[in-house]
Amino acid sequence: MNRNLLIVLVIGLIACTALYFLIDIYAGMIGAVIVIALAMSVFIMQDSMEKPNVVVFVEENRKGVRVRNRGNARAVSVKITLLPQDLSFDIPALDEDAVRTFPVPPITEKMKVDVRYRNEKGDSFGKTVLLMPDDIENEDLLKPVFPLFGWK
Repeated sequence: MNRNLLIVLVIGLIACTALYFLIDIYAGMIGAVIVIALAMSVFIMQDSMEKPNVVVFVEENRKGVRVRNRGNARAVSVKITLLPQDLSFDIPALDEDAVRTFPVPPITEKMKVDVRYRNEKGDSFGKTVLLMPDDIENEDLLKPVFPLFGWK
């Protein structure tokens, strides 16, 4: 964790202890809740740094595959493999929120897609998804924008 952030959190805890003993128990507890919320947001920020999240969807006309990076880091060496059709696509780099489309034969049945990529630091990521003909990209508002706490 960044040293400056850790110093701010320790100073906040010291201030909460001073409020607890010198002013009022309730003021100390309110301060502790604020410091804990600040600490949680700092830990979430540290956990989500430099993580690309490459997702694959079917085009609306079902004659293509759309690849999007929903993470907060650049994905490099992206390799997409469509297993039943034995098609493979390579993308040298995919920036944040960037979209690439690849034409494929019309998708009429489900297919398995293998996605392998790395971030700029060299950490490898990969997943295998089952893609249905109706898996057209939609924006799920309840889904996190970037992976948190190992969420996939």
